[in-house]
Amino acid sequence: MGFIATPEQEAIIGGDLVPQCVIACPGSGKTVTAVRRLVEVRRRLGDSHGYVALFSYSNVAVDTFKQEFGTLLRTLPGLSQRVLIGTVDSFLTTYVLRPHGARTMGASRSPFLVHGTEPFLRGFTVFDGKYPHPISELRVQFKSDGTLEYLLQAAGKPPVPVEAWKAQDVIEKLGKAGAYTHELGRYWALRALAEKDWLLQALCYRFPHILVDEAQDVGPLHGALLDALAGGGSTVSLIGDPNQGIYEFAGADGSFLREYGTKPKVVNFSLSQNRRSVNSIVNVANHLAGAGCTPIREPGPRRHGAFHLPYDEDKLDDLMATFAGILEANQYDKEDAVVVCRGNSTVQRLTGGQSDIGVGATGLFARAAIFRDRGGDIAEAFRCVVDAFVRLIENAPNDFKQDVLTSTAEGSARQARRLLWEFLRSPAEGLPAATLQAKSTWHPQLKARVEALLEAVESQTDIARSQNWGRNLTIKDLPDKPLWETDLVAAGGAGIRVDTVHQVKGEGVTAVLYLARTADINKLVEGTTTEDGRIGYVAVTRARDLLLLAVPNTAKKALLQAIESKGFEAWVE
Repeated sequence: MGFIATPEQEAIIGGDLVPQCVIACPGSGKTVTAVRRLVEVRRRLGDSHGYVALFSYSNVAVDTFKQEFGTLLRTLPGLSQRVLIGTVDSFLTTYVLRPHGARTMGASRSPFLVHGTEPFLRGFTVFDGKYPHPISELRVQFKSDGTLEYLLQAAGKPPVPVEAWKAQDVIEKLGKAGAYTHELGRYWALRALAEKDWLLQALCYRFPHILVDEAQDVGPLHGALLDALAGGGSTVSLIGDPNQGIYEFAGADGSFLREYGTKPKVVNFSLSQNRRSVNSIVNVANHLAGAGCTPIREPGPRRHGAFHLPYDEDKLDDLMATFAGILEANQYDKEDAVVVCRGNSTVQRLTGGQSDIGVGATGLFARAAIFRDRGGDIAEAFRCVVDAFVRLIENAPNDFKQDVLTSTAEGSARQARRLLWEFLRSPAEGLPAATLQAKSTWHPQLKARVEALLEAVESQTDIARSQNWGRNLTIKDLPDKPLWETDLVAAGGAGIRVDTVHQVKGEGVTAVLYLARTADINKLVEGTTTEDGRIGYVAVTRARDLLLLAVPNTAKKALLQAIESKGFEAWVE
């Protein structure tokens, strides 16, 4: 059956060509709505030379948009193809930083992205008064008076203010080298647009209409950039769910989306029909967020709903086996289920591996093997391999890592990229399997194969190994066991995906087990006013048919009552 728009979707898709603010509930068809709004705007603009842009915050979402747009385009042969679908950062990189950023940054070369692990960044740290911090931890945001403030935020820790002059000094220093982090790329793009009014006007002329999906993820700098484009003449529309703003560490807490609807000339819309989840799961979500979303899916014959069940925090394997048994007994396929965890440490416990084994280049190669073999995350594994390789070569150019990571690499970087991909993809001849004994088998194989890799690189490029490359392949902190212990994965849980909340964001999954700690559940039942509460809300709203909230068996009666007051029922066989 083809797409049939609801009245809410019709109003958005066919609305006037004015700024829109769309607040969408989970599972409400944001993707199909946004793409059809894109098509309708493009249709109304006719053959005008401007582009209609649709931005999101993940490559997965962008790929989905492109696929959906391509499908629609085949049914509309006369439609102009002047559209741009991508991430916000890719837009800034392509149209602001690369062509115009060097002058603003004071650089003598084209700007390039750094990820925080490049060796040369040791010379670009920010001092907080006690300790130096990597520049990748630096955050920039606007205060209420319009001035900038600078914060240092390590993973999992609260932000620490840093004096403006200290932050600005290292930002300018890194800028002169032509480098920028993801955060500072937005900063430099904003400065370029502020300093070059002609550039802002040119962008607004070329992109008269901009739609931003997942707009709850708009942080302070992206918000300022969108405001600048709107002020310059672009019609900017946002669509998202403020209750799913789970990137507060980057300043993205959903507030920009909420406040956008109060701006002059912005027309507000809502998508309130949940097409994803059955009634009882939508009921829980409504209680948590104080929302009024309407379920429209009819449940099937299988047991379905939102339940809680106890588990022993010291016996996670038993919980996995219980979940597998529930799936089988109620005719759910393991491939259609996911165990959602609050953090990576729990994921690692359940999947039999950890990503903090070893030091130096050895540790990076170990992480690469685990990413490749445990979860099939080839992209992350390749980043680790490149990081490790950079530590083993002499005088790597500052932009070498970024060149190798991109498909546009040329010369030696391109050849190195090919050799590193071959090394990663071959457990037999390249990066050894993570299931080998780390000290006795994996490390000796790694050292021999890395030496062969370096010989191949030296014979085919102008890249040379460092004189002390072998010291960077130390055996220190490797365990006397495999990197990835497959026998630690519960037999009953084998074949069930395990991931973090942030990794499943944007998905709909038939059966979900949310593995929560007591502190997580306390925040969940308090609602979506805090980031921890919103993270729990995202986990809950992934479920289509079956939602199981795993509660520690030490939870007090009051917490269980609070859970049930939100619509959960106790799971009873």
